[in-house]
Amino acid sequence: MILIYCSNITTRKEYIFKHIFKRLMIQEFKFTTDVSEFVSHSGVKFSYGSKPLGEEFFIWSKGLLDENGIDDHEIEFHKWEELPVFFKAPERSDIPFDIFSASFYLITRYEEYLPQVKDDLGRYNPKESIAVRGDFILLPLADLWVRKLLERLNRKFNTVLKRKQHLRTTVAIEVTSFFKYKGRGIIDNAVMFYVHIKQMKFRYLLRQIFVLFGIKLDPFHNYEQLIDFIRNRWKHGRKLSTTSDNMIFFFHLGNYNRVDNGISYRSRKYREAIKQIGDYTDIGLRYSFYCDDKEVKTQGKRYEQIANRSLQKTMAAYSKIATPGHYKRLVDLGSLEDYSMGYETMPGFRASTSHPFYFYDLDYEVQTPLLIHPYALHYKSISGNMLNGQKQVVQQLKRRVEEVSGHFIVMYDYAQFEQGLKSHATTILTFIYDKEV
Repeated sequence: MILIYCSNITTRKEYIFKHIFKRLMIQEFKFTTDVSEFVSHSGVKFSYGSKPLGEEFFIWSKGLLDENGIDDHEIEFHKWEELPVFFKAPERSDIPFDIFSASFYLITRYEEYLPQVKDDLGRYNPKESIAVRGDFILLPLADLWVRKLLERLNRKFNTVLKRKQHLRTTVAIEVTSFFKYKGRGIIDNAVMFYVHIKQMKFRYLLRQIFVLFGIKLDPFHNYEQLIDFIRNRWKHGRKLSTTSDNMIFFFHLGNYNRVDNGISYRSRKYREAIKQIGDYTDIGLRYSFYCDDKEVKTQGKRYEQIANRSLQKTMAAYSKIATPGHYKRLVDLGSLEDYSMGYETMPGFRASTSHPFYFYDLDYEVQTPLLIHPYALHYKSISGNMLNGQKQVVQQLKRRVEEVSGHFIVMYDYAQFEQGLKSHATTILTFIYDKEV
């Protein structure tokens, strides 16, 4: 057991220490405010505060974990060997920065509570993040810090503390529209018909006509191939608790609006497909773009009626989570898992971690039961690159996640697997799951 001396214990400290030691290091730990208990402890121990008690292993505290509310902290970047760091410590600290405050700052998305410039869809702009400004967006930086801290503790106390974890890989598919033409509204089909004529895309025009008359399958009809793809990676075609490869479909079940204009949730074929897909792999709910408290509950009930199962996995349309508003809505629904933590427009780790973590509500200073699974890559962000360029990004991210025994999650839009589309989506899908990259 690791003993940690602090002069006082706060909710923030309990949250980030539990995340780092119990969930990432898989090590038991205990806080103490008793100096004599700390001194008499013969195992791994360290003090955390503004100054050391004596000559013990000491980690300096900036004080962020003793605060309440939000403050605009100045961020200056430094180096801890090869890794970027901030909240630099004075000379008398065995770790050259406040690793716990910095990890808390990144994982809670502290900076997203501050005034900010939104992108065109009203989302947090990744270019505003310290991960981009500090040039570590492609690193699961908090995980790498923890790994190095574990090495330092082992070296100091001549121990062999190890994490017994393995790389997991998941492809999450956001189903904004289950069909391209079939079952879509008259207006939507008329607009696409007009665009095909105007742009002289007569091949697409003929395909649209054939699909609408039932002569050909809709070009989005690809879920059976995707199911077969992931089942072939499972032993005996079944997902087990020990399975390291997974696939999740997130279905849109909201009302029609100018952004969410796909197939209606009332479609019988759509409902039947959701049930069929749910028989073989994990499924969840994709909330609509315009989603208030009432809609969150309505769409959740709609999902449970259609899927005939309780709602567990969710994501926000286009990863528009507007921290902390969207997550607060989900907390009220009970214990859920959300997969929206990432950037559609840029590869990398939005929360600087590849491990799931519980949402910490900075407004109320409390850990919630909402488990957040951050994704490392949305295929949209690299789909315009050449195949080799796409592979390089996937390879770089996956190697980093494997290095910290994390969870490598890649997000796709269902439309990216459109039949006949000139795309590397399927090739990259195989590459994502490959053991050697």
